[in-house]
Amino acid sequence: MRPVVKTFLVLTGDLKLQSGRDRLEGYKKAMVKGGFKVREELILQGDYTSSTARELTAEALKKKIKFDGIFAANDLSAISAIEVLQENGFNIPKEIKIVGFDDSPIASSSSPSITTIRQPIRELGAEVALSLLAILDGEGVADKLLDVELIVRESTTAK
Repeated sequence: MRPVVKTFLVLTGDLKLQSGRDRLEGYKKAMVKGGFKVREELILQGDYTSSTARELTAEALKKKIKFDGIFAANDLSAISAIEVLQENGFNIPKEIKIVGFDDSPIASSSSPSITTIRQPIRELGAEVALSLLAILDGEGVADKLLDVELIVRESTTAK
């Protein structure tokens, strides 16, 4: 049986951007659906940058916040969190599991490689283009949700 992460620290994206708000909302919905409580005090406002992710992770450690998992709103933030945790003697994924978002090329080439959420980028681009064309033709457009995929890598599973 796999060990279950009980306490997630969240490094959000820029909440001024729709993508940041959407990813945070998706996290909250997944937690509730999984039977977990969303703890607002563990949601740290980031901005998708490496420097902010490093600062937030270091501050959480300094405050002795207890967590055994991190959800980062992008892969760059996930990698930065891993670096800070490793610099402080934590074993990833044995002690803390990390999940990023985007499945960017750095996710598969980092050490450990990052478990991440992959978006259907081509389909997303096509839907945006179709929506723009419809708007230019004076037509209305509806919201559309696209499926994402969890790509499991070393940051959540032992080698």
